[in-house]
Amino acid sequence: MNSRIFSFRSNAERTYIRLTEVIDIVEPSILGGKNKVQKAKKMARIQYGNGPWIEDDIDFTKKIFRSRSKHVVTKFLDDENIEIGDMLKIEKLAAFTYRITAVKKGSK
Repeated sequence: MNSRIFSFRSNAERTYIRLTEVIDIVEPSILGGKNKVQKAKKMARIQYGNGPWIEDDIDFTKKIFRSRSKHVVTKFLDDENIEIGDMLKIEKLAAFTYRITAVKKGSK
């Protein structure tokens, strides 16, 4: 459907991917507040690389998917050897369905 390339930014633990550059690709109804009590009206399906599909919403104050799982996000970043500044691609596969993949170094 739609995709965007963006630069990887995260915390030292690598438990999330900052979506500031591509927040406009998502439906507003998956944007929630600053904590789990303020979840979004709808949940999205998200896949990191070839990992499992998870349901999640976006913490709009931080511009990140709310789930900060080392078993999903950090595993994807480590498996793909992604470093700060490397390029990622977010694809909107269908309504409320997204995949984040690594853009191979040297490719456009």
